[in-house]
Amino acid sequence: MAFLKTYTTHEIAKFCDVYPSSVLHWINDGKLKAHVTPGGHRRVAKEDLIRFLKQFNMPIPAELRAGTRRVLIVDDEPEMSRMLEKIFRIHPEIFETEICGSGIDALIRIGQAPPDLVVLDLVMPKMDGFQVCKILKTRPETRSVRLIALTGKKVPINEHKLDEHHIDAFFRKPFDVEQLLAKAAKLLGVSLTSAPDTPR
Repeated sequence: MAFLKTYTTHEIAKFCDVYPSSVLHWINDGKLKAHVTPGGHRRVAKEDLIRFLKQFNMPIPAELRAGTRRVLIVDDEPEMSRMLEKIFRIHPEIFETEICGSGIDALIRIGQAPPDLVVLDLVMPKMDGFQVCKILKTRPETRSVRLIALTGKKVPINEHKLDEHHIDAFFRKPFDVEQLLAKAAKLLGVSLTSAPDTPR
C-alpha cells in the first residue's frame, strides 16, 4: 500500500506565506480538502494541496513539484490548449503543464527547459508538428522527450510517417480523454489514481 503524503496547516501556511488561521479558513470554507486525525488535527493530502494551489493560481513549491512529470502542450487553438491543460490537471500530483501557441515558441521553451512529454497539434501555421518532432529527435538533449501528436484535420497520416518522426502516440480530434491520459501515463511510466469528473 502506497504511503499517502500529507501536510499540516502550519506546513501549508509556510508554503503559501500566510498564517495557519488562513489555512483553517480555507479548509472550513470547503476550498481546501482535508481530513481530521483521531487527535483532532487537520491534514491535507499532497494531491489535494496541489489541486488547491493550481485552482487559485498560487505558486507551487519545489517540494510539491518533486516527482511530477512536465507536459508541454503545443496547439495554435487556445480553446484546445486550455482543454488539454484541464485534462492533465485532473492529476496535479502527477502532471505539471505548460502551454505554447506555436511550434517556434515550443522549441524555444523546450531549449530552456526540456519537458518529459510534448502533446502537440500536427497541423499548425509557420512550423507544423512534424517539423517540431524532427528537430526534437535530432538533438541529443531532447531526444528522450516523449511525443503525443494530435490532429483535427483530415490529413493522411500512416504508421510509417509516425515512426519516421519518432512519434510515440497519435490521436485524432475529438479524442477519448481517458485513453489520452492512460497513454501519457504509460509513456512516462507513472500510475494514475482514479479522479472524478473527467472532462469530455
